[in-house]
Amino acid sequence: MACDVTVIGGGAAGLVAAITAAEAGASVVVLERELACGRSILATGNGRCNFANVHLDPRRLNDPAFVEAVCGPHWLDDVLAFFRQSGLRWCIEGDRLYPMSRQASSVRNVLLTRARRAGVVLAPARELRSISWMGPERLGELGPATHWDPSRSEMLPAGMAEVAHTTPDGNPEPPLSPCSRTVILASGGAPLPRLGDLGLAVTRRVPVLCPLACEPSPLIELDGRRAHVQARLTKAGSPLPSWHERGEVLFRSYGISGILAFDLSRRAGEGDLVELDLLPDLGRAEVRQLADPLAGGNFEPGCLDGVLDPLIARLLERLARESWHVGWPGRDLAPTCAEALVALAKTLPLLVVGTTETDRAQVTRGGLANGQFDPKTLACHAHPWLFACGEALDVDGDCGGYNLGWAWKSGMVAGAAAARWALS
Repeated sequence: MACDVTVIGGGAAGLVAAITAAEAGASVVVLERELACGRSILATGNGRCNFANVHLDPRRLNDPAFVEAVCGPHWLDDVLAFFRQSGLRWCIEGDRLYPMSRQASSVRNVLLTRARRAGVVLAPARELRSISWMGPERLGELGPATHWDPSRSEMLPAGMAEVAHTTPDGNPEPPLSPCSRTVILASGGAPLPRLGDLGLAVTRRVPVLCPLACEPSPLIELDGRRAHVQARLTKAGSPLPSWHERGEVLFRSYGISGILAFDLSRRAGEGDLVELDLLPDLGRAEVRQLADPLAGGNFEPGCLDGVLDPLIARLLERLARESWHVGWPGRDLAPTCAEALVALAKTLPLLVVGTTETDRAQVTRGGLANGQFDPKTLACHAHPWLFACGEALDVDGDCGGYNLGWAWKSGMVAGAAAARWALS
């Protein structure tokens, strides 16, 4: 019925926060609405859990200044030290770190084992209903009138957080709700709980890291084909590209999917233009030489079969003959069929409609506005007993281990600070 730290959410950030707080000496309870803690970890990295990146960089997340202030100069070292102490070993593929087993269950299992060893009480199948603060006037003789806040070096009115939640059978707790000295919000992409009269600002939550839907075009014939490309994004109304990245795309009937498309989904909106360079290792002159070696203005069927997927090459040949045009301002029709084929191979255009398959998005953008929290402790400025970490805050990053890297480190910061506050 009472503890030092209550963690709302038993996902990646919540488990690390709970472990860190418990190992600092606090009594910790984790409330998780799913039937088991850590289940969200199992779906990461296609079941292999790309748990970090060797180049963890705040610039790959949407609020780099805040992320840098939270994670500090030794972000990767801190994450790897935590998992080394948890018994995990890893391997590197490119710049991505995976558990040596290549199984996400290895990451989840070492976290659950360490949490139990630290004395964390894991309480799944409990959905948070509300959080409210009980000051000394309500506590009476149950607690002191003042509390020393180590982050501010001052005395504050004491109290306890009243945490109301459902029981595993779906019924609300008895009228006497459990109490906690501190609360850590680590609810991931789930809707934020009712926070009573706390008056916290929440930015709109939208799913990101999901496929892109594009305007209908002949490219739907490529459904299921993959290509390694250089993508370039130009925002609607802008004359110059704003972002580019190299990677693999999967053509779908609705648009494009794959890791590169997921990263695009964080930046592209309705009406934007995505151009795919299907031959990023060849210059335009080299492609022109392959398509039209005699400079006669025409191309021979199959001229790009040696450098492109033949099915993709056939479609591009047909579109070049038909003078297919996407209708983007400034994209003029090529003067010859050969030039049209070169243009399609180097700047294949897609007009963005929006994101799709959002129910399977990897992360959610939005959440508690970051400016309300101290980046050194992740304590709420207005309510120093309330902390937040992971996706509960308005932080999201690209694919490649950046989101989990943020979850681990922010969980460590919030867990350590909450324990200090509760035990002071």
